[in-house]
Amino acid sequence: MRDDSKAAIAARIRGLIGGQEVNAPDAAKRLRVDEVSLRISIDELAPYPTVDVIAAVVREYGVDPTWLLVGEYDSNTHRNMADKHTGELPLAINHLIDRITPHRGSETIRRESPLN
Repeated sequence: MRDDSKAAIAARIRGLIGGQEVNAPDAAKRLRVDEVSLRISIDELAPYPTVDVIAAVVREYGVDPTWLLVGEYDSNTHRNMADKHTGELPLAINHLIDRITPHRGSETIRRESPLN
């Protein structure tokens, strides 16, 4: 079942990086993202996933970004993103967000780091 809610995205990220008891400073270092971005992306009460965290999770764990965003695996997207360089991932993920969530796009995912 497709679930592109912010809470579902945050839960999938938490599951990948260590479950409910995430050590945010260590996870942020491992993902090479700002700790604040990670914390707001995985918050259990009011999550606000950021593109840079999503791109880092895709890069670090090799997961399909469609699965991360909507909970459904897409082998074409997975292969396409695997071929991207680190610097290309955020833009590619923004395009993916626009394609798979046209009705919600920027409401669902924070397009930039909160510190930018």
